[in-house]
Amino acid sequence: MTGSLKIRKIRLKSNCRFVDLRASLWCALIFWLVYNPATEAQTGFTQVRTAYSALSAGIGTLWLTQEQNIFKKHGLDSGLIYIRGGTTAVQALLAGEIQFGHLSPAPMMAAWAQGADFVWIGTTTHQMVFTLFGDASIGTGADLKGKKIGITRLGSASDLAVRAALEQFGLGRKDVNLLSLGGIPEILAAMRAGALNAGILSPPTSTAARDLGYRAILHIPDLGREFTFSGIAAKRSFVQSQSEVVRAYMAALTEGAKIYREDSRAALGVLRKYLRAEDRILESGYKEYDKAISSPPYPGLKGLEAVRESLLDSTPQLKQIDLKKFVDDRFVKSN
Repeated sequence: MTGSLKIRKIRLKSNCRFVDLRASLWCALIFWLVYNPATEAQTGFTQVRTAYSALSAGIGTLWLTQEQNIFKKHGLDSGLIYIRGGTTAVQALLAGEIQFGHLSPAPMMAAWAQGADFVWIGTTTHQMVFTLFGDASIGTGADLKGKKIGITRLGSASDLAVRAALEQFGLGRKDVNLLSLGGIPEILAAMRAGALNAGILSPPTSTAARDLGYRAILHIPDLGREFTFSGIAAKRSFVQSQSEVVRAYMAALTEGAKIYREDSRAALGVLRKYLRAEDRILESGYKEYDKAISSPPYPGLKGLEAVRESLLDSTPQLKQIDLKKFVDDRFVKSN
């Protein structure tokens, strides 16, 4: 099965250590829909399923690898599943109903620090490709004080990006009101409705915000920080027992990342299919990700260390843990 099965809304508790009954039922449904052992036996391909938790140009490496049948080239029958929200995807991965997650490392790392069986095997984007936008009431960064700022979820990559922006402006989280909206398009919708003074947006939504006249307060990559924005995680037990499958998966993704980075025509083709936006908006979003895409998708420690530092307030146990144990870099060669 190729293409993607889009699961538009799944609500679960945010505690990554446990999977509630509704999560189990949803994951069982997903598994039943996309996995058929008889098919694997007939085709000779190993079936793998990957969840991704956002709709943005940053997922392009995964989408291109899928659409150009590169996974099949490496012996894998791959299916993609959209599960909105990193925490939800983390729980599906923990339940064993998917084999890989294309996610922000933040919820993965927090769950791992609490004992979850996770390992980080590849980094697809090594910078936070977000822009903080404001309405007419925001003239400078200092004007954010006391204002309502939209993020997707607490602990998400968007939350961490806002923290970096506030730090740049000499503010803290207590100086603003953060509101969780669930998704990037929802943040812009809330801004348009007047429910927010500012919001953190990523391509292609950030291009739409510019078109609507919102002011870009800070482009987060301009801070020059290496920060693991997204990548591939799996259960350590799966990696240990199915190392050849993981090796094939990351070999395919490495090939896809190279094409996505170097062939803009191919990249825009998959973005057009998955995002269904105007070419002008897609091209703008792709350019914003240009320097942030990791090719090859090597899981470097430096960017993950930055994620760890941003999580210490909410997950203090991370300070005492050797982050090297969170990473398995055997499957991707560094440049």
